[in-house]
Amino acid sequence: MKISKQEEYGLRCILQLARAGHGKSVAVTEISKKEGLSTDYVTKLLVTLRRTGLVTSVRGINGGYTLHRPAADISLGEVMRSLGGFFYPKDICAEYPGKLHECCHLVNCGIRPIWMILSRQIYTTLNRTTLADMLLEEQEVVRLMAGRMPQPAAAATPAAN
Repeated sequence: MKISKQEEYGLRCILQLARAGHGKSVAVTEISKKEGLSTDYVTKLLVTLRRTGLVTSVRGINGGYTLHRPAADISLGEVMRSLGGFFYPKDICAEYPGKLHECCHLVNCGIRPIWMILSRQIYTTLNRTTLADMLLEEQEVVRLMAGRMPQPAAAATPAAN
């Protein structure tokens, strides 16, 4: 799994809007200063998020950008997908065939199910996590996420002889 600059910075920018509150616009220059990014880059990220319907641009003297919906109604999964994030290649078998025309494990692959399960778990976590969740204090986010994680099965121990 790799997070791109666009995904990381885009998430940070939309969190600035979430902190301001639903319906309150934040100027690009303000976000740019707070995040240490150029105004051009912040604008590019917010335009991307606007095209996918997550943020709205507000014109005028008090203009800027605002969340299109309350932070509690926007999942991290939506944001990441809007910014181009995919944690599992659509066709991993075609993407990594080595020097062959196609992957030699196409018929009976033990690798593909692992990537698919991990991808599903990542997306489940991202889809269950809202922007409002991410505004909590760091330790609260840790506790929240820990409560949402499946508990591992007890490890089998060899029987004592």
